[in-house]
Amino acid sequence: LRSAIVAAIGHIIDHIGKSLSAPAAAEEEDKDAAMSPSNLEKSRGTLLTILQERAHDVSSYTRSAVLKAWIRLVQEGSIPVERFISVTMIAMDRLKDKTVIVRKQALQLLTVLLENNPFLGELNPEPYREKLKEMYEYVKAHLPEHLNEAYKTKLQEGRENGDTEEEILELESATLAAAIAEADSMEEETQETGEYKAKIQALKFAQSALDFIDQFENASSALHGMLLSANTSDVTEALRFFVQARHFKLPCAVTGMKQALTLMWSTEQNIKDEVLKAFIDVFIAVPGSNGKHVLPSDQIAYNLIVLVEEANISELASIEEAVGHLVKNGKIPADVFSTLWTAAANGRSCASAIQIIGMAANTDSSIVDSKSRLKTLLDIALGDETEERRDFGIVRAAAIALQRIERAQIDPTCAKYLVLERIMEQLCAVARGDWCMDRNEKDTMEWFSASEEAISALFVISPSPEISCADIIRGMHALTLGSGSIEECNPLRLARFFHILGHIALKLLVYTEALSGTVRRANAKKTLKRQEEMDKAKQMKGAAEDDDIEAELGMAAELEAENERKVAEIAEKEIVGRGLLSIFGPILVRVVVNEGQRFNNRVLLQAGTLSLCKFMCVSSSFCDKHLPVIFTALANAPPEDTVLRANTVIALGDLAFRFPNEVEPYTPRMYACLRDPATKVRRHTLMVLTHLILNDMVKVKGQVCEIALCLRDPDQRMRDTARLLFHELSRRSNNPVYNLLPDIISQLSQTSVAKEDFRSIMSFLLGYIKKERQNEMLIDKLCHRFPKCTSLSQTADITYCMTQLKVNEKSVKCLIDNFKLYKDALHDEEVRKHFSAIITKAKKLSNSKPELKQGLEEWESKLDEQAQLGKENELAGEKAKQAKTRASKRKGTRRRKPVIETIPELSDHESDDNAEDEESEETEMSFGGKENAPQNTQRNSIEAPLKTRRSRRRGANPAIES
Repeated sequence: LRSAIVAAIGHIIDHIGKSLSAPAAAEEEDKDAAMSPSNLEKSRGTLLTILQERAHDVSSYTRSAVLKAWIRLVQEGSIPVERFISVTMIAMDRLKDKTVIVRKQALQLLTVLLENNPFLGELNPEPYREKLKEMYEYVKAHLPEHLNEAYKTKLQEGRENGDTEEEILELESATLAAAIAEADSMEEETQETGEYKAKIQALKFAQSALDFIDQFENASSALHGMLLSANTSDVTEALRFFVQARHFKLPCAVTGMKQALTLMWSTEQNIKDEVLKAFIDVFIAVPGSNGKHVLPSDQIAYNLIVLVEEANISELASIEEAVGHLVKNGKIPADVFSTLWTAAANGRSCASAIQIIGMAANTDSSIVDSKSRLKTLLDIALGDETEERRDFGIVRAAAIALQRIERAQIDPTCAKYLVLERIMEQLCAVARGDWCMDRNEKDTMEWFSASEEAISALFVISPSPEISCADIIRGMHALTLGSGSIEECNPLRLARFFHILGHIALKLLVYTEALSGTVRRANAKKTLKRQEEMDKAKQMKGAAEDDDIEAELGMAAELEAENERKVAEIAEKEIVGRGLLSIFGPILVRVVVNEGQRFNNRVLLQAGTLSLCKFMCVSSSFCDKHLPVIFTALANAPPEDTVLRANTVIALGDLAFRFPNEVEPYTPRMYACLRDPATKVRRHTLMVLTHLILNDMVKVKGQVCEIALCLRDPDQRMRDTARLLFHELSRRSNNPVYNLLPDIISQLSQTSVAKEDFRSIMSFLLGYIKKERQNEMLIDKLCHRFPKCTSLSQTADITYCMTQLKVNEKSVKCLIDNFKLYKDALHDEEVRKHFSAIITKAKKLSNSKPELKQGLEEWESKLDEQAQLGKENELAGEKAKQAKTRASKRKGTRRRKPVIETIPELSDHESDDNAEDEESEETEMSFGGKENAPQNTQRNSIEAPLKTRRSRRRGANPAIES
């Protein structure tokens, strides 16, 4: 009913809006006072307010109907301009709604608001800011006289009183607001006042436009969050919104579209299709044509170049995936790539243009693989002009593009081979570092990525890449180590040499395995063909010849196994064991160990450590031998060198994936990096461990507490990654989170973790315990932990964990049966409060089970009785402690009395008084307990001679007195 009323209100508002805009509205005013424009305006305002209030209705269907009504009103132009911002705020608020249909309607409303905004179409804030500044300057210069005088007077007073800049700005804002309010009430229409009022209206318009834009910018995090929603509807509607936002040039649309491109890796095909559609609408098609009409080729090329120039590495990977799909489906016109080649040849955004060409060539190699285009690539990316500028960005882009073509076939008569031969020479020169200047660290840092891609390109296009790499190594060795000792060598040149050694070792391993795969596939084809021949032979020949064929097939399988063994031996012993690279292994180790701190160059240490890790990835024996070196270098790395530690952690992850048995003893030292003070190192460590754990390469049990603490890390990405890890673990059939919880609780309770952190972590993890049987067993395990607790805080933590679990009849019975295990902790108020919360949960179950209700009542009474008894015992203990403290103070006071060395003559009266005092002291001492006995004995031994001498003075018998 409410939804129907809301829809009716929307239609009534639309009708009123059309009536107000009709030309005959003034004539109807005389006929019917109720239909006058003023009354209609008032009625529309009331109905609009009702519609705004209903956006918070308890029913999701009604909230959805309200947003639908707003969408219709915006499309029909029935909303006053002053209501646009409030309607936008309603839509932004509903993005957080818990219901999918409401969020969908909210996104559609925002899209419609953009399409029908009254602010001159584009929503780029810069022109509006400039206009607003201009209007403010005009209003300040043309203030009414009384306002101008008042402003100057207040300004002078403020400066005399020493007002701050903020207070002066507040005065200026108040004066401008008063001027705007006064302009609205001006009645006289002169040319001057008319111009002034027009400027005021322009100022208000620009301010409203900026407020409208700010609404979208303030909600950008919520809008970006919709792209990460688990619901497909949220994602598709958010993509459509960002497409429109991009057309209207909203600032939040740039980051939104970049984040949308990451959805190209989604497993759901409809989301990928929607991303591709959005990509076409924004960068390729004419706005508003729904992808049916494409832009001119130069405009498409310009859009793609701008997108690539502003993208980071991860975004480039997503862009490459999208471009590859579009090229495969023929959505990007062929003329676009001709335009990109022209732009690259003319030097306009050359690197970005070649990058896009390389992305497209990954799907269609003919875009690059031709003599003319290879010659263009050689001239613009590997020519003399690029060498003079040392533009390694263009070299890197060209090397990536060259990896998309086929391997060169040696043919001196072929023009394409001659071009490729020249390209290979230039790639070798780049890899040797011939273009770098030894005094310029920036050159070396940019060269690293370019040289990696150059080596990778050589392994793709060179007929014999191992020979080319050997020539590179020999040439660099002659330039680097040929003239003196390693200590005298230029550190940047040595860093470049180490970098090439490591990358060539890794690429040789990949190349060897690729050759092995090629041989294996060829043998598989032969085997398949032989199997087909055998099947035919079975039909034509006897069983005697079948045995011969099967024996021949068995020999083929044995031969294949022998080939694989040889390839494994090459990787294990030849590449870094007996080959050319093995000569430089000891030099790498010497630099990484850095005895005597002789190699302190930051770039050198980073390159050396990474290259040693790449050597270790090749051979398991080399890895096992040098793992202590790597972990020692990680521990001794300078605190400020976060890059070295982060790179080492990533390399250790690769080693753990390739040789898990060798790295397994060092796993605790990898977990220790989660406590590194640098956020970058912690992020890399957690990401590496997440991949290893989810791929079952590392045992999570034992050090899982370190990952659980990441749930409270100051860095948001760390917290998100830790949540993702536990979420993925909980999705497995055996739910490892349940098995890890006792270990986590035990370790967290023994470490100095804040109470809030402990409870936040456990609240998150216990949420993954869904099965009743697991709840029951976990409660039983927690009960048996009470006797092992050494503090009240530990018992309170255990009971808090119990409150986070679901309660059923068996779990209540378990708590009742184990009462003796936790009864001694019930005197603590927090523990008792947690048990009260468990009882409250259990009582909801006892309504239908009388026997459970009776057991709960008995259990609650036992808890109350034990808690009271515990409090009394605690109070008695405190009193006893206080009494003991007072007694020890009295004892200490007596011990501090000085020993009398000389005893003066005493009168009979004084002797009698002293005797009485001594008797009273002895009486008081007798109440002190056994611990005062030694002191009494000592005191009596001192006072005995004194009493004897007093008795003799009185004439009494000394023996009797003593």
